[in-house]
Amino acid sequence: MSNIGLSYSIVQFSPRPERFEFVNVGVLVFEGQQRRIVSKLSSDFGRVRKFFGDANQSFLKVALEDFSDRVEYEFGRREFSISSEEFNSKRAGMFQITPVLPISGKNASEVAANLFSDLVEAKVKHVRVERVSTRLTTAFKDAGVLSLLERRPKAVRIEKWGVSVKADYGYQNGVFNLIDAARFDESERGLAEAGKRVLEGRALAETLEHRLVVVGDFGDQSNSFVDSLRDEFVKARAKLFTLDEVDILAAEIRRTAH
Repeated sequence: MSNIGLSYSIVQFSPRPERFEFVNVGVLVFEGQQRRIVSKLSSDFGRVRKFFGDANQSFLKVALEDFSDRVEYEFGRREFSISSEEFNSKRAGMFQITPVLPISGKNASEVAANLFSDLVEAKVKHVRVERVSTRLTTAFKDAGVLSLLERRPKAVRIEKWGVSVKADYGYQNGVFNLIDAARFDESERGLAEAGKRVLEGRALAETLEHRLVVVGDFGDQSNSFVDSLRDEFVKARAKLFTLDEVDILAAEIRRTAH
């Protein structure tokens, strides 16, 4: 580390460091001449929750502050001669620091604030994702079957669970088909959604008057994922289509709706 000027390091967090997946949670700016470290640490762990799921914010805040104090102590004790690699190698925990690199600037606090804004607080640009139900409506419109469907049919009450099953569309063809859109494009959430839909489909089939038809957005999921899920729907006496298969569903609606 240079004895003059400023250097910086990023504080990173991971609950599973062996996977080498980290989120930036703070910055450290080293003042070589003054042997001083200016830290800027996160107090909002939204990005941690986004990448790693639920996180105890109060615990992480205290743990991060303790880690920063340990960095300051270890580097100060060694007169700033310790490297990030050496520091990290002695600490197997949730936090690590990146290699210390030089950076231009005269005010350490200002540099820390700028780095924090760019590397920790960087706002993720949210791309508006069109709702699956909207895409389903467009597909039905293009297929020319909207006039054969009932929009927002009355919810069906499942007494044994104390819940009501709602759907985007419905049509009659001997049984009343409840057609709803769903997302299965993320594996964990997709499986949770699938489990819910299969249970709903089975409960509706038991009424002998209703059938659940789900049109799903599977994103980049594999064909085997879709086929396996479709098998579970069949066992529940429900139906599953992908958004690319709406034409098949539309043909069935035209043929059997009354």
